[in-house]
Amino acid sequence: MAEKEVENEGGSGKVFLVLGLLLGLGLGGGGVYFYFGQDDTAVEGEQGAAKKVVKEETFPVEFKRLAVQIFRTSRSGRRRLVGNYFIDLQVNVFGEDNQITVIRSRAQIQHAFLAVISRSELMREDSPTELDHDKTVAVLKKRADELLGAGIVESVTIMQSMVISN
Repeated sequence: MAEKEVENEGGSGKVFLVLGLLLGLGLGGGGVYFYFGQDDTAVEGEQGAAKKVVKEETFPVEFKRLAVQIFRTSRSGRRRLVGNYFIDLQVNVFGEDNQITVIRSRAQIQHAFLAVISRSELMREDSPTELDHDKTVAVLKKRADELLGAGIVESVTIMQSMVISN
């Protein structure tokens, strides 16, 4: 009787072994079909899409110690000086050619940045003495795109902003 119990245990183990082997073959066959079974046009289309997704490498151009006067418009419509700031910016551009273009136009870009900062309302709503970095970056990116053309500047980053007390 002990021999029959051993045979039954071995029989159920073989069933699981065969089921596992069939499952492995099925998954392996499906993987091979998926990998090799696609037509060439679908593969070329996917490769073309992958190439389009990959963007050019970005390169930084730094604008150090821009001295900026920040104004705030009061309810009466008068503009009041909030403070003087030093701002360190980094403009990230697509490709080395665009980096050279931005470096050559640095003075013009810097002037445009200073002008748009002094005209815009860039202070935080909850703290009128602190610069709103998100709003400032959006304004500067828009101005850079207007000046240089779309697709050259990837982003503008404020590296540091420091207020100088009046």
